[in-house]
Amino acid sequence: MMRLFRNIALLCFSILGLTAFAQNPRQSQAVLDYIEKYKDLAMEEMALYDVPASITLAQAIVESAHGTNKLSVQGHNHFSIKCPGRVPWKGKKMYQKDDKPDDCFRVYDSDEESFRDHSLFLHQNGNYAPLFKLDITDYIAWAKGLKKAGWATDPDYPSKIINQVKTYNLTQYDQMVLKGKYKPKGKKDEPPAVKPKGAPAASPAPAPATPAAKPSSAKKKTTNVKVKTGPTPVFAECPVMAMTSGQHCIRENFGVKFIITKNGDNIDNLAKELKMTARQLRKYNNLVSAKKTFNEGEILYIGPKRFRAASGYTAHIVKQGETLSQISNIYAVRLERLFKMNGLDENSVLHVGDTIILR
Repeated sequence: MMRLFRNIALLCFSILGLTAFAQNPRQSQAVLDYIEKYKDLAMEEMALYDVPASITLAQAIVESAHGTNKLSVQGHNHFSIKCPGRVPWKGKKMYQKDDKPDDCFRVYDSDEESFRDHSLFLHQNGNYAPLFKLDITDYIAWAKGLKKAGWATDPDYPSKIINQVKTYNLTQYDQMVLKGKYKPKGKKDEPPAVKPKGAPAASPAPAPATPAAKPSSAKKKTTNVKVKTGPTPVFAECPVMAMTSGQHCIRENFGVKFIITKNGDNIDNLAKELKMTARQLRKYNNLVSAKKTFNEGEILYIGPKRFRAASGYTAHIVKQGETLSQISNIYAVRLERLFKMNGLDENSVLHVGDTIILR
């Protein structure tokens, strides 16, 4: 009798084991190995460039046949990126049949270069600018957005990307970055600016003042720049694009969406209202405090700012009481880019009459 029970128990365990193994029969060990090899590169790019790791991995799996096709093996090109682009390709090249009999593809010296160029390619080409206004966790919208922007001609491309994300649970890597469980090891290469569709209609009232910076030994670049600027936008007059559930008007300034805060707004509640993460809001607005509470009339951008000012805005002459953070808001240009273009840092002090280069 005991032997009978033992045999039944062994049979049950065997069935359970087979069931567990069959829970996701669509997974391939070769693809799992590929993901394990490149997941850190994908998370690095997400942390530095706001391209979801899930999308980067899914595209790499689809485009390179998980690292087995000729382009990825011989050319380290995991995304089938062709030579043409907004920034001319000056590196090595490989020719093979695709849309044309002899399409030109980029060749890299390493896999790392391929993953970095993928991020830069998306930032450099204006067609993909709308992607960076999407929720970074919405991989379905990103997959459809890539197709809409012209990444692929295959009508099933979005479903292929979505399928890879779901099959291999690739969103887990997005969450690792968003929750701070992955820290970037490298440095960011600044891509050229993306020209947004449509410029802002007028601009905001001066952004709320920020605490004065401490004097610094940093020296501002001395550049003879011809100051060319259009009308300063008035934030409250910028066009309204939508209204949130909390009655915040979503407006647009130089192609970048923002809201004007109300007294008592806090970053966590606004993130939920805007269907974003608090981390995104902090990043887009250079906020340090994790529990930031806002006053009436502060400007809060809800998408990544530009890499340089819009055409026609070459420089800004500093007025009394202005800070670089305010100037960043006025022209919707990333603060770190203003630092770099002007040889300044977070401790630099502005003086009335200083010229701030915007592009």
